[in-house]
Amino acid sequence: MKVKKKTAMLVSFTLGTLLLATTALADIATKSGYDQLKDALKVTAEQSSEKFDSFTMDLSIAMKDNGKTLMTENEIRKYNRSMSATESLSSGEDLTRGKHNSQVYLDKTTMIRVSDSDPTYYVTEFTKERKEETFSNPFKENRAEDIEKIADAVVGSLKDHVVVTENPDGSKGLAGSLTEVQIPSLVNAVASFQMKQEFDGRQDNLPHLTKDVFVKEVKGTAKVNKDGVLESILGTAQLSGIDDQGTVHEVTIEVLGKLSGINSTTVTKPDLSGKTVIKNIANSDNSSSEITSPEKFVGKFKNDILIEKNNKFVKVGERFIEISQIDNETVTGRYYEVFKPGYEEYTTPNRDFAINAKRANEKNSSDYEYTTSSGIKGNLFFDQYAGKIFLNGRTPSLGSLIFDSTFNPDVE
Repeated sequence: MKVKKKTAMLVSFTLGTLLLATTALADIATKSGYDQLKDALKVTAEQSSEKFDSFTMDLSIAMKDNGKTLMTENEIRKYNRSMSATESLSSGEDLTRGKHNSQVYLDKTTMIRVSDSDPTYYVTEFTKERKEETFSNPFKENRAEDIEKIADAVVGSLKDHVVVTENPDGSKGLAGSLTEVQIPSLVNAVASFQMKQEFDGRQDNLPHLTKDVFVKEVKGTAKVNKDGVLESILGTAQLSGIDDQGTVHEVTIEVLGKLSGINSTTVTKPDLSGKTVIKNIANSDNSSSEITSPEKFVGKFKNDILIEKNNKFVKVGERFIEISQIDNETVTGRYYEVFKPGYEEYTTPNRDFAINAKRANEKNSSDYEYTTSSGIKGNLFFDQYAGKIFLNGRTPSLGSLIFDSTFNPDVE
């Protein structure tokens, strides 16, 4: 499944910011609290991928602007390694979409998904058993060592801001906090740049921060059990910035992660009795990212090219993707744009090119990557449930052109 862009953005941005709090830990005995936290993360990942028969992970994210809740997201994911099965329950609420809920079940031979916006149960049955790991250890990924080195460099002397508590039962509590005056100016400058990119006015429910953007405070707590496993971690970041109207915004982001139900979690396959069901057959053991009956995407997809003129949106043309061939390894086709008379000025090179794309090498990726004859790189994602194509990495739009990455079938 494709991770929702907004959720992915918030998780990566928040965890990056909260790194200052949750990893700014003081020395205790021969190891700093920072190193103890890293050890706990590594032990937890190793045990979850190799030892625990079952467990539950719970991740919650909340964002507020001047005390008003902008969005909440929660995902409870249950794992049963002995059955190679997972069950994911997602829910959330934001100012744009309102409340939303979804459920995904996955085992060796079946995937089932359903959401509150579509009560249909979509069932994919695999002709080959899936060989993917139920839970993979992120510290064994190729880039893990490099990421760890970067984290070590960023934290630097911030390791000294923490309270570590040793409990009688062998468990540990870790807590740290930093204010704006304790955060190095370079770190805050990088955070300020990233925040301006994320809070840039493109997301309807997020404020558009344009100046005086900085991290005001970060703090975090963690609990490690006597076996060295991280049971919970809570991080909060308070950000400040001013929008283009001069309004000061105090944005609070809170992330809570929990591990529970070790060797006692039950993963339940949905009961389809009396339900509306649509079944598909998949042939690949990498089926979580496989397109069922990919030939349904052969044809023309399009969206409108808009500009903003006189405080209105005006259609000046259309973008097209024509798919001539597609399977679960390659895609061929064409991208081009057609402008209305009077708007030919927007027609430039690199806006009409052949697509010869291959499935990305990254594990479980659903993207098809391509490079045009002029060297422009991009990728396509085919959403078989929504019947849409998403295009990323194309030449940036000119002037006031508004770029839409979503292409719908041209069925007229």
